[in-house]
Amino acid sequence: MSLTVWLIAKLSRVDDGVARRALTTAQSQDEMPAAAPAEFARGRGALAYALGIFITRKPVHFYLGLAGLVIFPVYLFVQLAVYFYGK
Repeated sequence: MSLTVWLIAKLSRVDDGVARRALTTAQSQDEMPAAAPAEFARGRGALAYALGIFITRKPVHFYLGLAGLVIFPVYLFVQLAVYFYGK
């Protein structure tokens, strides 16, 4: 399972299979304003499909935001270490 499918599954609280289907459905969408399939029209499936659409249409934004979620706590930890050990 890829990291992207795992993130969609965890963020939208769906099974891995549903997350994989949402991502592949979003990747195979030809027209931008096309409606979501009935399976992904409501509930958690809709969130999984929306994440899939966002990841396929704006991958740079997604991966930079994901990197920011990792880098920001590291930055805070470094600032805390400098504060305590810098004195």
